[in-house]
Order: sequence, then C-alpha cells, then structure tokens
Amino acid sequence: MELTKKEKTIKYCVYCAFIALFSLLQNVGGLWFEIGGARCFFLIPVCVIFSIDEDEKISAFLGLFAGFLWDAVSAQHMGFNCIYLMLACYISSALVTFIFRDTFRIEFISTGVITFIYVLLYWLFFVLRKGVEGSAFSFLSFYLPCFVYTLLMTPLLYAVLTPLKRKLNKEPKED
Repeated sequence: MELTKKEKTIKYCVYCAFIALFSLLQNVGGLWFEIGGARCFFLIPVCVIFSIDEDEKISAFLGLFAGFLWDAVSAQHMGFNCIYLMLACYISSALVTFIFRDTFRIEFISTGVITFIYVLLYWLFFVLRKGVEGSAFSFLSFYLPCFVYTLLMTPLLYAVLTPLKRKLNKEPKED
C-alpha cells in the first residue's frame, strides 16, 4: 500500500523523534545503564531497523540525521558518525532492496556487522592512530563490550520498533 505525502511526513517525523530519543538515551550520562563501563550504541540498531526496507535515499538521510545527533555531542570526531551511519544505512537498505528480504536475522546480522565495523574503525582512527597508551586494552575492555552490549540490545529494539514501523507503513498484521 502506497502512503500519501502526509502519511510519509508523519512516519519520518516519528522516526526522527525516536532517533532523537535514543540519541538522548545513548549520549546523556545516567539515562541508561552502563554495564561494567560499556555503553550501548543505540543509534546504530535504531537506524538499521528504520532504514531497512526503506528507499536508499531516505535511509541515507536517517543515518545522516542520527550521525549528526551523535556528532553534536562529540568534540573529537566531527563528521565521522554522520558519514559512517549514512553509508551504513544506505548500504543495508540497498542490500535488502536488491538481494535480501527484511527479516529479523538480516537486521540482527546487519546491526552486528555495522556495529563491529564502527567500533573497529573508531578504535583504529581515534585511539590507535593517536598512540594512546593502553589502546589494545581499551579495545578489549571498552569497545568490544560496547559492541556486545549493543548486539544484545538489538532484539529488544527490534521488538519495540518493528511493530511501530509496520503500523506507520500500514502493513497488515502477520499471524
């Protein structure tokens, strides 16, 4: 079923509101649990869940918006999150459009791969390259647990966001 312009506007405004909400949960200390110092990178699974099964251009804009919100609170790596999330959402949307079907497994694997690449690239560019002492230990003690925490939160986010996504897309209920 094709959505009207008004319905699409409402849908994307709701998506952006949820992205902003999860940005607050992720970036404001004390709003969400830190387990052993590891934080959940909410914006990655939220963007992937919203972006998959959307047009590639819309997916890229959702990733750009989420990356902008993430970069807005970061002093060290301006633009990295914008570019990374935009490309990740675009590629995951294109893969689902042309090769795969939108299923939980695909979203979980996409989130896992995108999160691991994010953690690895961030660590390489902003920790290891600057020669920070104990960078290998920081990867094992912070970045890897953040990856695992984010991956473990993905099914919960999927369970919350997918019904919302289906309702906004006016998809029939699956039995």
